[in-house]
Amino acid sequence: MKTLFVFAAAVTISTSVLAGNMSDNKNMKAMHSQMMNTESVEKILQNDDMRRLHRDMTRHAISEVGMEARLQMMTKEGRAYHKALEKKQKNTAG
Repeated sequence: MKTLFVFAAAVTISTSVLAGNMSDNKNMKAMHSQMMNTESVEKILQNDDMRRLHRDMTRHAISEVGMEARLQMMTKEGRAYHKALEKKQKNTAG
């Protein structure tokens, strides 16, 4: 009976220690992926052409210049730029 109790206690303690180690590992993976996402967002936002198109699109709104900028932003690069911009604004907001 005593050995059964010691065995059950050992299993319980080792399981809790193992579970604690696993949660730390998941947090590290989440932090790493967040860092990688931040680096890629910054890289996308440094594109001068996309920055210029976005500025034209927002400043000139419905004018011809603004509409042409909107058309040029409807590419994969333009969509990626918008997503990165939204993500950066969301991260800085809180």
